[in-house]
Amino acid sequence: MAARDQFDTLAPEFAIHINGSPLPNEAVADMISINVVEDLDATSMCTVTLSGWDTVEMKVKWIDHKLFREGNPIKIEMGYRDHLQLVFSGEITGLEPDFPEARPAIFTVRAYDRRHRLMRQRKTQSFTNLKDSDIAGQLGHQAGLDPKVEDSKVKLPYVLQHNQTDLEFLLWRAQRIDYEVVVEDRTLLFRPRKIEKTAKLTLRRDIELLEFRPRMTTMGQVEEFTVRGWNAKEKKEIVAHSTAGDLSTVMGGTASGPANVQQVFAKTGSTLVTVPVQSQEEADRIAKQRFSEIALGYVRAEGKCIGDPQLRAGIVVKIEGVGERFSGLYYVRAVEHRYSMQKGYRTAFSARRNAT
Repeated sequence: MAARDQFDTLAPEFAIHINGSPLPNEAVADMISINVVEDLDATSMCTVTLSGWDTVEMKVKWIDHKLFREGNPIKIEMGYRDHLQLVFSGEITGLEPDFPEARPAIFTVRAYDRRHRLMRQRKTQSFTNLKDSDIAGQLGHQAGLDPKVEDSKVKLPYVLQHNQTDLEFLLWRAQRIDYEVVVEDRTLLFRPRKIEKTAKLTLRRDIELLEFRPRMTTMGQVEEFTVRGWNAKEKKEIVAHSTAGDLSTVMGGTASGPANVQQVFAKTGSTLVTVPVQSQEEADRIAKQRFSEIALGYVRAEGKCIGDPQLRAGIVVKIEGVGERFSGLYYVRAVEHRYSMQKGYRTAFSARRNAT
């Protein structure tokens, strides 16, 4: 759905709750800006910046207030009038007062989603006879989160976490099998990455879409991806291949990047990777994930649109009005929601596409 069809975009609003209570009206009046950054490959982050100086009593303001203590839960909603939607849920992790020369002090509150709890310690430990989804459930519980995992099917004899934070380790394991690690409020989600074949949002040039910069490159595209491993128990080689035929969608394009490269430049040598694998099924999944990720690098784009809380990392959007080759579906990898009293509400995003 197009943002302007549903919202009055001339009247952006926000709502902030800390410790379950709305931000006091006095703090709302002192608001300068709100930034929320959401990224599939990192913890989501928000910054809330307020005036830090009381011009009546001539002293610092908010900096010592118990409302902004580290660890306090914070939720941020953005949108328009009666159409506010949650764009961030996490915990306050830092405070950043700024006392510039000849200007009033400002005060920034920084928060991360609860994946930050998985980043607090580097560990070396092993897991035996568990699936990746089982491991994700264990680590989620240890971090005080409520795990909701989808069965990854393959039981692994031995997995080593070597000098990695739990988040680094889970992201690595997820990437191997085309899964994603997401936190929604207090719930840790470990699930297959889903690039939908239909868009959740349409952005039209010069209507919702204010700026758009796509870049297509054939460099790095391959017609085949091969994974080789060794089964020590059975003493035999494990080989898996993935090609353009394994892609689940070409995202509204006529041909994928790998297919285009093969047609234009003839044979493009396959990429061969030797990785530790313990079964044919695991090798097949790794090959398909690596090939899909390479194909998604065919078109990379950055854009900015009228603020829309529906635009989130992990969804598919439809871009219209930018020519036949670059119009179509894009997989959103990162989003930044920006609200300021002077400039209103804007949303920036980065996205990828595997075809034109």
